[in-house]
Amino acid sequence: MEKYSKQGRAVAGALLPALLALLLLSPAVLASCGGGGVTVQEEQEDGVVLPPGMMEEELKGLDLGDLDSGLGEPASGGEVDEGGESAETDASKPSPSDVLAGARITVVDVTRNDSNKKVIAPNQREVAGDYLEVELTLENIGDELVDLSQYSFRLESPALEAEDYRSYYGEAGTFGRYVDEHVISAVLLDYADLSPVLYKLKVGEKLEGVFLFFDLNPLSTARNEGFKPGAGDTRLLIHKLRGSDSGEEVEISLAGFAV
Repeated sequence: MEKYSKQGRAVAGALLPALLALLLLSPAVLASCGGGGVTVQEEQEDGVVLPPGMMEEELKGLDLGDLDSGLGEPASGGEVDEGGESAETDASKPSPSDVLAGARITVVDVTRNDSNKKVIAPNQREVAGDYLEVELTLENIGDELVDLSQYSFRLESPALEAEDYRSYYGEAGTFGRYVDEHVISAVLLDYADLSPVLYKLKVGEKLEGVFLFFDLNPLSTARNEGFKPGAGDTRLLIHKLRGSDSGEEVEISLAGFAV
């Protein structure tokens, strides 16, 4: 009996350090091993949920708002869409639109360019200047085909002088043939290959990735300082040239875009 008692004491003595080490393990380590009933994410007093094993001293210099949003919740409120932008951000972007002959035309974005690089082929000459790029979407919400070759896309602003375009472009139609006092026109282009968009949209079809490119100062490479859409006097005009509703026109203000 004494022999077995000595063996038991020896085994207990060997196991004791291991048991003490196990008791000293942090709750985060136990959690990562799936034991102890501790949740995988520890919640601090300030309500911020931390990753397993993160200690308080590791929070020094860390923006808790960023940490919170990094765990799948928006730091400043608002829903997060699939593209990663908050619904509040999307709602702040202007998207003016109007309907003409079954086509809903929406202005997606407006950009000012300092050269014509976006609309030239590799072998064409790049020209510095002041250019306006207007991205659109078009959707057929009517009950007939929408023939885009029957639409004319125009820009109206007091800062545009018709004679400047006639003397430089003549009848070439490089940016659109229609010019009248403070109104110029542009050809609807496809971003993919810069081809003119002149086809027909089926009922329910939505067209994206198309744009207009206007020359704001055809006689100089300088910026047209008088062109200020924010003043509220700059409009995109969409005119129906042929077919049903010919002669009809809608106006879309560009006042909400800062360019």
